[in-house]
Order: sequence, then C-alpha cells, then structure tokens
Amino acid sequence: MLFDGLKWYKRTALIYAIGTWTLLGSCAYYTFFHCDERVIIPKEEEGIEEDAKPNVRIIKSSHMSAKITYKEDFVPYSTRFLKLFSSRAEDTSGSQNDEK
Repeated sequence: MLFDGLKWYKRTALIYAIGTWTLLGSCAYYTFFHCDERVIIPKEEEGIEEDAKPNVRIIKSSHMSAKITYKEDFVPYSTRFLKLFSSRAEDTSGSQNDEK
C-alpha cells in the first residue's frame, strides 16, 4: 500500500476548511446575535490620597487601576525566605571566625 499524497492533501485541506469556516461562523454569530451591553463604571475621583497608609498600594496604568491592601503586620515571602538563609549564614560565618 503506497502513500497517496493527493488523497492526504484533499483530506487535510477539507479539515482546515471546516475549521476555518467554523471559526469565522462562530465569530460572526457572537458578533451579530449576542450583542452584550457594556457596563459603564463611573470613574472615581482621581485625587491623590494624602493620608495613604503604608500597607495600601495603588497601581495605576493607562489601562487599569488596582488597589492592593496588605495586612498590618505583613512580611513578604521573599523577605522571609532571605531572612531564613541570611541568619544561618551569619551563624556559620561567626563560628568560623571564632575558631581562627
């Protein structure tokens, strides 16, 4: 049984055509028949908060605005991780200096 390239080419082209038309058809269907009414969110006043707490970070860009509030006694995981190894490194270096 030899490989028939012409049959393989036709079948592959048919599969790609079906996929392309399905994609275009679904895009057209959702564009014209499922019109979603956009929700308009009123903009907040963009004044700078003078009494901003140190545990509140406001990130603003041209596309979005986010307000992140940390706990009062929050310590980032990276700082905890670095303190874990820095305290061990200080302990080992101190004992080596005492022996010399």
